[in-house]
Amino acid sequence: MFADNWRDHWKLKEEPFVHEDADKDPVLAKLNAAAVHSSFDRLFGDPASPVPGIVFGEKGSGKSGLRRTMRRRLQDYNEGHPKERAFAVEYIDFDPFLESMRRHENIGAGSKKTTPKLLETWQRADHMDAILSLGITRLVDGITKDSSEGRKLDSRCKRDLLTLTHLYYRSDEQTRSEGVGGLQKSLSWFSGRPLMFQVLRILATIIGVLLLALPHLGVLGVILDRFDEWSVRFPGLCHWTGGLLIAGTWLWTWVTSWFLYGRARRTVNAIRVVPGVARPLAKFLATLPPATRDELALPQRNEDESRYLMLKRLLGVLNKANYACMFVLVDRVDESTFLGGQAQNMHAFIEPLLEHKLLQFEGVALKLFLPIELSRLTIHASSEELKRMRLDKANTVQELIWTGQELLSIANQRLAAVGSGGDDANGPKLTDFFAPEVQQDDLREALHHLGTPRLCFGFLGTLFTEHTRDLPDELEQDDPRWMISQRLFDIQKSAWADRARTLRRTLN
Repeated sequence: MFADNWRDHWKLKEEPFVHEDADKDPVLAKLNAAAVHSSFDRLFGDPASPVPGIVFGEKGSGKSGLRRTMRRRLQDYNEGHPKERAFAVEYIDFDPFLESMRRHENIGAGSKKTTPKLLETWQRADHMDAILSLGITRLVDGITKDSSEGRKLDSRCKRDLLTLTHLYYRSDEQTRSEGVGGLQKSLSWFSGRPLMFQVLRILATIIGVLLLALPHLGVLGVILDRFDEWSVRFPGLCHWTGGLLIAGTWLWTWVTSWFLYGRARRTVNAIRVVPGVARPLAKFLATLPPATRDELALPQRNEDESRYLMLKRLLGVLNKANYACMFVLVDRVDESTFLGGQAQNMHAFIEPLLEHKLLQFEGVALKLFLPIELSRLTIHASSEELKRMRLDKANTVQELIWTGQELLSIANQRLAAVGSGGDDANGPKLTDFFAPEVQQDDLREALHHLGTPRLCFGFLGTLFTEHTRDLPDELEQDDPRWMISQRLFDIQKSAWADRARTLRRTLN
């Protein structure tokens, strides 16, 4: 029998258990947002009082599913709290930042030594630069599309946002200069300072040229008679005054430009994970008064304090845009090409994030969805490391474990999401697909031993597929063969139990 015919019989609009990657699973977005793991509320916390959260789980245990659910919960929260929204940043693709670091440090690609050399130089400041880049890019793109967000900002916040955009904007859709231009248009930003100095330079140059030329122009008329007489008597003074005026004007212009370019270049070089160009930043700094430029305290090396200041400025802009806090969701650490899923690489990469000041930074909720291999970061940490991390103040789930009942409930939720009924009451239950001899306790026990949503959904998807393949094309609606037999259930249960043991031994 074709799978479509089998789904039509059970009134399923699509396959409920075919997707094993949470980020590519369309069914997950249709689930009730309340259908979550029992540890979710502890991990999520309260956006009105953001706190850090850390969860460790084996591959397929549903970490990415929890992240997606957290993102949905934040969207629901924002709809109910338009004046105190939560700004969400997903820090899940690390390869672009690691590649930028590799190029910046001139580390060769494709070698076994590439990743170790990268991780030797990777610091907490690089993580913070990556997070700032993701947050700034998302915020700027949102303001560019909806300029009403930009109108909420005062002049100081506009200046800070433009500064951060020059430092951190990185988009796949447009260049940084295009992003800055679009933001300036949305913010109606205009600085008359460059135009004023350009006019002064031109006037000073014209006056200097006139002073140089006066001794050689003769009588200039009634208005300039006295000045002309003076210039003829003291031609050297005119030459010196005009020459000094012109030279001083353009020397001052060159020195200022050189100083600003040097400062911009040091800042761009300090931000190693986001490619940048110094010249546009220097031109922007020239539009600001000297006192304001000093107040910015731009990053000049790999120190953390300047990044905390940049993060504080971003939060200030977000507050003016009616965002009360920022959630940073860190996930898919074991899927980075550079890290290669190796525990020692992931350990070296993630450890800088586990620092008390960053975890407890006011207005930031850092949520870490980490593979089970990294649980040793806390289990085997020394007393000094534990004091530095202070995970006792973070909502930590040491291991993401599912019960059979939770997995059964999630399976029923997925069936309801793809069923024609569209809700739990009218949707089919998992037990409806099995012959009467397959008891609900048997199903619950089988799912419990598999232990993770990925393995359970793989098991159920295989059961449905194998059962459909053996069915004849024509079956009466009340034919008991529509339901999965005890024999097929036992065969697949045994096969998937062996597979689960092998995968856990290999992957975790």
